[in-house]
Amino acid sequence: MGYNWQFHIIAEYWPVFMRGAIVTLQITLGATLLGVLIGLPMGILREARLWWLRAPASVYVEFIRATPALVQIVWIYYCLPILLGVQLEAKTTVIIALGIHSGAYVAEIVRAGINAVDKGQAMAARSLGMSYVLALRRIILPQAAQKMIPPFINEFANLMKLSTLGSMIAVYELLQESNNLIAATYRPLEIYTFLALVFFAITFPWIWLSRRLERRVQRHA
Repeated sequence: MGYNWQFHIIAEYWPVFMRGAIVTLQITLGATLLGVLIGLPMGILREARLWWLRAPASVYVEFIRATPALVQIVWIYYCLPILLGVQLEAKTTVIIALGIHSGAYVAEIVRAGINAVDKGQAMAARSLGMSYVLALRRIILPQAAQKMIPPFINEFANLMKLSTLGSMIAVYELLQESNNLIAATYRPLEIYTFLALVFFAITFPWIWLSRRLERRVQRHA
């Protein structure tokens, strides 16, 4: 018994998908910005010589990476009001939670980029009288940035997929809008199929770009 596909409903409800796509993009960009703001200093501190600088950054990175993003979202949304009396709007909660989650991975990207730079570069900078901070800013980070770009783009693509977790607290991103549409039309196969294609179309170019940049960096290494 064949299934009667009815993809015409996609054309009828395209504004719903567009609205969800805009929210998904807002979440992804906001979380990416916050992840960079957190991850860059955390990654640098992970390489600090002083243990009291290195230890807090290490605890943050290991704890966040060892807990699911969904748990972090739910904890911030439901526990923060109880502990601090602060009730964040659902979309803001997802942006903050995913930003904190991404920051741990960005920190590892930064740390790996710094470690990929030849140690002789730092030694040469110090022999010229540069402080560690100055050497980091002028010598190490500019070289490390080339190696950090591909994994950073890949992290951006991962964040876009993680934005679907916002549906758990009723954020009207792509998945939540699709679920609402399914409840109204009773056409889950068509809608979920189209949703998968939309996410593929959004994320695959970033993954492809990441791979191209990674190969280019390896050729010039």
